Amino acid sequence: MRYKNVEFRPARDGGDAEIVSWEYSESFGKETCCTLCWIRANSEGYYMKTVGNRYVEYDDMDALNHVAKYALRSLNVQFEFEENQH
Repeated sequence: MRYKNVEFRPARDGGDAEIVSWEYSESFGKETCCTLCWIRANSEGYYMKTVGNRYVEYDDMDALNHVAKYALRSLNVQFEFEENQH
């Protein structure tokens, strides 16, 4: 799910979900991304692990918070569903 220049990427192949920022790179002539945070699971649900100050210093906090809320809400709904299946 992408909103403006912020994208939520679900976990793949046993890795962590992540939120990335997209920027146009003049040197590459295309968009490149930078990880702002990972979203990991534990026994209580999902939590965010930020990369340095990237999350708190991001310019468009409205877009970042919108995507982060979506990501955590959707993952925690999935977590609760799976917990109730056991």
